[in-house]
Amino acid sequence: MTFKEQALFVCKDLSYSIGKKRILKQISFALFRGELVLLRGDNGVGKTTLLKAILNHERHKDSFSFIGSESAKPRISYLGHELGLYTSLSLEENLRYFLSIAKMEYTKDKVETLLKLFRLWARKQDPIFTFSRGMKQKAALVRTLLTGGDLILLDEPFTAFDRSGLETAIRVLEEYSLNSAVLLVTHDPEIPFSRKTKSLILKEGILETSVPSIP
Repeated sequence: MTFKEQALFVCKDLSYSIGKKRILKQISFALFRGELVLLRGDNGVGKTTLLKAILNHERHKDSFSFIGSESAKPRISYLGHELGLYTSLSLEENLRYFLSIAKMEYTKDKVETLLKLFRLWARKQDPIFTFSRGMKQKAALVRTLLTGGDLILLDEPFTAFDRSGLETAIRVLEEYSLNSAVLLVTHDPEIPFSRKTKSLILKEGILETSVPSIP
């Protein structure tokens, strides 16, 4: 079995420019189901650009491939700097809406479990605009996890989390990454994951290293 056949997702020689500026320079890497991968690098090196390129993978067919038949559409969920929530709707209405868009079932037990873990269950009927910044971030992460599948892309997902929220998010992500591939952008050098992770490091648009990290 080849490396490509084992991987869930393969990126090969991806280059990306905005105007005359080359943002990504022949990026190559692979993601495997069950992996939790941290994407690191200074501001402006192309981390967010890379996530968005993966999200719009159909525009980069020469560089990206997913395992499965050509007709199979991978399920990808994404949490960026914009949280992607309708602030006039309640949390529950947001979750129902995004699950319907993803053609996924609203499973009450699954929703309840996540909302209780993130201490949002009592606020599920409240409009998002009444939430604090940290609560909005948690709600957006819940939305991303519920609509996820093969690949979960997270861009600084722990913004405004308190210590308890961070510990919960880490525990939940470790569980979700057992059946998906998770690619997480972070500047935090010491996220206390309890399981093995891998780090991809971008420097000036070039993927420099891929190193395992074992707690």
